[in-house]
Amino acid sequence: MDRLLSIGEVAKRLRVSVDVVRSLTESGQLKAARTGGRHRRYKPEEVDRYRTKGRVRGRDRQPEPPAKKSRPMNQDLGEIEFEDNPPTLDEIEAAEAREAARQRSQVEQERLEGWKKFGRELAKYTGLPTEWRVKIIENLEDFVTTKRIPPTLSKEESELILKAQVNSFVNQYREDVRERQQREFDAAAERRRADEERQRIEEERRQKEREAEEQRRKREEDERRLEALIAHGLSHARWKTMTGWDRAERERMLRDVERDLKDEVKVDWSEANVTDLVDDILEGDEDDEGNDEDDYEEDEADDEN
Repeated sequence: MDRLLSIGEVAKRLRVSVDVVRSLTESGQLKAARTGGRHRRYKPEEVDRYRTKGRVRGRDRQPEPPAKKSRPMNQDLGEIEFEDNPPTLDEIEAAEAREAARQRSQVEQERLEGWKKFGRELAKYTGLPTEWRVKIIENLEDFVTTKRIPPTLSKEESELILKAQVNSFVNQYREDVRERQQREFDAAAERRRADEERQRIEEERRQKEREAEEQRRKREEDERRLEALIAHGLSHARWKTMTGWDRAERERMLRDVERDLKDEVKVDWSEANVTDLVDDILEGDEDDEGNDEDDYEEDEADDEN
């Protein structure tokens, strides 16, 4: 699909002024569409259709007969001959009115073109990017009209109107820049927040892993320490029961000591605490044996009596 033409491009193709194109559009002879910014845009095929139609009309028009030239003055007779069917006064006045209107239209078109040029010069010094200056120039084609800038306005007033129109684009561009910068700032802030959240979650995960590892190591250390304390207690018990115990009784006692050590020894105990526990267990067992012997002797004495 061909690109739509602006009103200025159509005027160049038809070799007419922009106002003529605008007049043809308003009269319906040349169809146009409107953009979102209310600018006129023309299909190239529509412009070619109108141009072709104009050429056909030119070929169909019959050539006008050449105007009759007045005969030269008859020097012999001293008379002047006038052309046949001279124009009436109304026709002369109408022709003069048309010529005056054409001249006024031409002058007005030149005046408007001058203000468009003034607007284009203003656009050069706005400091805007190229695409925004193009927007201003395209807008001026539709904005600069007799209705908006009538001939009755002073030069200062006309300049003020055009400056305000150009400045409206400058303000719009600056607003767009601010909005874009704000969006970029918000997006960057959101990315930072997301990164910080990811870092926080990752740090929490690592902290949990460290704590779990620390607990595992502590359990292993506690288990090793308990095993060492129990081994110390058993070693002490074996040494204490080295003599004075028969084998079966010694084995039984060592099993009892091991069981009690596993039930009672805590991680925070010292070897001395374990030694004392083993001594208490062994002494308690010896007391139980002594009590059993005393009971046996008393039973024998009762039997003898």
